[in-house]
Amino acid sequence: MEPRSRSGVTSPDSTRPNGTSPPLLPTISLVIPCYSLERLQDILSLLDSVERQTHQLDELIIVVQRSEELRSQLEARLADSSTPGWRLIFLELEPQVSRARNAGIVKARSDIIAFVDDDAVLSEDWAEKTCETYALYQDIIGVAGAIVPLWDNPAMAWFPRELYWMLSCTYWTSPTPVRVRNGYGANMSFRREAFASGRGFDDSVGIGGWGTTGWRGVGGEEPELALRVVQETERAILYVPDIRVWHRVMSYRLAPRNLARRAYWEGRLKAILTRRFRSESSVLATERSLLKDIAVGHARRLLLLIRHPHTALKQQAAISLALACVAVGFFAGKLSGLRGERDRT
Repeated sequence: MEPRSRSGVTSPDSTRPNGTSPPLLPTISLVIPCYSLERLQDILSLLDSVERQTHQLDELIIVVQRSEELRSQLEARLADSSTPGWRLIFLELEPQVSRARNAGIVKARSDIIAFVDDDAVLSEDWAEKTCETYALYQDIIGVAGAIVPLWDNPAMAWFPRELYWMLSCTYWTSPTPVRVRNGYGANMSFRREAFASGRGFDDSVGIGGWGTTGWRGVGGEEPELALRVVQETERAILYVPDIRVWHRVMSYRLAPRNLARRAYWEGRLKAILTRRFRSESSVLATERSLLKDIAVGHARRLLLLIRHPHTALKQQAAISLALACVAVGFFAGKLSGLRGERDRT
């Protein structure tokens, strides 16, 4: 599938014959899961960015989990919102992103159902470019947008781009739209058809909320759903770099213990996906491509070692730690799967 313009979304007029009408834009719902009063200021910043959109949302759904005080604060804020069609859902269940997103899917009524994390901020043309992309690419089932790290401290910018996936940020560098396996929950969307027949995010591979103790659970609900949707609909997911959000990265997320835990569970996830999608030869294609990028980046870090040795050594240490922990997690997951299969026979 070739992009219809350089950006894929910014020049729809260039793809139409003279005198024809622009493509009819689909309606869009945005689902925001949240669970902690500690993130109230982040959520308020996100809501501000929603109200600054150049293309108004058709529906805004905020799913609050467990925190009565957070619900009260957001209800007060939304009462003055300029965004029509907003609703707030409250869940008493233990906070889990998958459950919150699924609750939002059930309530959403638009053609496009989009998701963003509660600590992200949308670019002003986010909704406009998302809707234009779906209008231009009729054969896609989902869209992954760019997720740019918003560092709590500029000194954190040493972190290597090849490991941005550990922060739920995008490491892809393509300047034009390309097909990808999956997006991340901080900036992804699907056509309504993706959730037909009761499809949704799988709790069993989902995560709880982030905290100072780090990653909780496998954290694979996004790629697992994407693989199912693409397999069953035979339609692609498109990465569009012009659909941007900024995702807050707090300093504790770069602590070695948190990075190790995150990488370990990523390895466990990949073992689960290879079992669930045995017939799909491309399940680990993203990881193979990433390993190539890391190898290419190694030469770049050798040059960096000369100019900024401290930064180069920190990057190399983080990459070595991540690769080692992913490998341990992957083989642990494989062994766990083999034990499970023996127990069933």
